[in-house]
Amino acid sequence: MTETTAGPLAETPGLPAPRDGEGRKARIIAMCNQKGGVGKTTATINLAGALARNGSRVLVCDCDPQGNATSAFKVALLDDEKGPTQATVVVDGSDPRPLVARTRVDDIDVLPASMDMYLLPSRLRETGAALQLYARMLGRLVDEYDFVLLDMRPALDTDTDAQTAAAHAAIIMVDVDEWAMKAVKMQIAQHKKILNLLSRPADSLPVLGMVIGRVMKPMGSFDAAVYKQLRNHPRIPLLGEIPIRSSDLKEARHQGLPVESYRPKSDTAGFFRAIAANAGLVTAA
Repeated sequence: MTETTAGPLAETPGLPAPRDGEGRKARIIAMCNQKGGVGKTTATINLAGALARNGSRVLVCDCDPQGNATSAFKVALLDDEKGPTQATVVVDGSDPRPLVARTRVDDIDVLPASMDMYLLPSRLRETGAALQLYARMLGRLVDEYDFVLLDMRPALDTDTDAQTAAAHAAIIMVDVDEWAMKAVKMQIAQHKKILNLLSRPADSLPVLGMVIGRVMKPMGSFDAAVYKQLRNHPRIPLLGEIPIRSSDLKEARHQGLPVESYRPKSDTAGFFRAIAANAGLVTAA
């Protein structure tokens, strides 16, 4: 994987031409938790870096109107007053490919967020076919990538339902917090609801595992008890944890890069390579 970090980012809208001899059908991974502040965007950005390092082409679909994943890659948010956005192509079925932006890392592209995504839940409900629409939109992109990572907003709503319905698997981000187990339970309930509505079998949306973010040690007795519960969840395997390494992560983000590209020999980069391996997305850490 080659970094392209010299000079300001020249955004190139639209998908790159497929490389010779490549036939792809991306695996769509929901990076999810209806609880906020658990590190979903950080995990998404840096898992993309780990996957790209392994030779995969990755699309980060920024599903949160805050647009943090978009901004982290130094890509501009889409403006609904100037043209189509992710929200409009989801609802009207038009082609999302012209909206895709290149990043400073080869093999990572971004489908940017936009402010009008705040209105997306109500617009999806009005269609009467909400659960099918993200799958339809992403279906236009899957031949160009190995993985699509959905950086989902912290909510249980029509838009996150539709995004989950489009996914082939999920990774749940958590933090060491008193409401962590409740949040995981609610997230799993959302998955079950969607699968029932779509008459899909339970194994069609496997939870690949859990990532514990923002881990700080030593812990007090209460946090230590929560941490133990999360690590020993009866049904969801632990993929890894991300200790606080604010300097690595913040400096990489400031450069518009995942930590794998900014500081590949750091232990922080190693955490995300291990997560990718433990989730079965790459063959080795």
